[in-house]
Amino acid sequence: MSHGKSGEKMKSLKSKIILVTGAAGFIGSHLTRRLLEEGAEVHILLRKDTDQFRIQDFLEDLTIWYGDLKDFQRICSCIRGSRPQIIFHLAALRNVKRDPELIEPMIDINIKGTLNLLRGVIKENITLEFFINTGSSEEYGNGPVPFSEDQKEIPVSPYSASKVATTYFCQMVYRSMGLPIVTLRPFIVYGPNQDTDMFIPSLIQHCLEGKDFPMTEGDQTREFTYIDDVIEAYLLTAQCPQAAGEVINIGNGIECTIRDVAEKIVRMMGNPIKLLAGALPKRQGETDHFFCNNEKARKLLGWSPKIDINEGLKRTIEWYKWFFSNNSKEVKISDA
Repeated sequence: MSHGKSGEKMKSLKSKIILVTGAAGFIGSHLTRRLLEEGAEVHILLRKDTDQFRIQDFLEDLTIWYGDLKDFQRICSCIRGSRPQIIFHLAALRNVKRDPELIEPMIDINIKGTLNLLRGVIKENITLEFFINTGSSEEYGNGPVPFSEDQKEIPVSPYSASKVATTYFCQMVYRSMGLPIVTLRPFIVYGPNQDTDMFIPSLIQHCLEGKDFPMTEGDQTREFTYIDDVIEAYLLTAQCPQAAGEVINIGNGIECTIRDVAEKIVRMMGNPIKLLAGALPKRQGETDHFFCNNEKARKLLGWSPKIDINEGLKRTIEWYKWFFSNNSKEVKISDA
């Protein structure tokens, strides 16, 4: 598989000891598979109750450490045992509801969990080349678009507030304790093996099952970045020492309306259903425009998205056709 101009750089990940949290999630599973292809020695931190279906076919190639981000002793044991050179941190509790009941678990898992990892690295005296923290485009809330990394974050949910706090804690640890940390903010990512409660896979599933699709009016704009491009950004970051201390948007910066994307998918699948536009209300406080400025990723990482929406949707549709013809089980788990 060709990965463009970054292909030469990737050789340096061969034989690196890498720890991935959230490896069973959507982005994490794609990243873990790709790290194995690059010849890295991959360790993963996994909660015992996590559904491992996304990584089932390459589990035997991984070293698995069972533990919870909230359990500092387990984290230390994992770090002491694996002695990673690079940590990709993707594990998180992700729920964008505006529910006060979510405040405490978001603090415990997203903020304290990340700090447990960083404290574990310091306590076990590990020499890290890079700690790549996963932030969220949700941190920008309903701020002005296109979102750029130097604008003020406007958290609108316990989830986005926890991610903003984690970003700031990571920057504090970088500045005051010298750990090489970078925070990547992926925008809306899509592709094979994503949960079917997400917009694109949900619509594809409706098309495959011949069920009309209820949605909002769909006039709000979003950007959609294909998973392989996002993984490329993660790998390039691990090879870019000057990214330490930075926050970097990972998105293609191309805004399109939800309705346009929905119509495109239905068309590509042969118009098997009707879109019931306006059947659902928009979420309270939903942002009308949501896309990023990706100049920093382009300049600093040498990254640019290669897979346009037509090619990305084609690959995604083909994968779900294959999946649903071979499985009765839905792809539906939490990415935590």
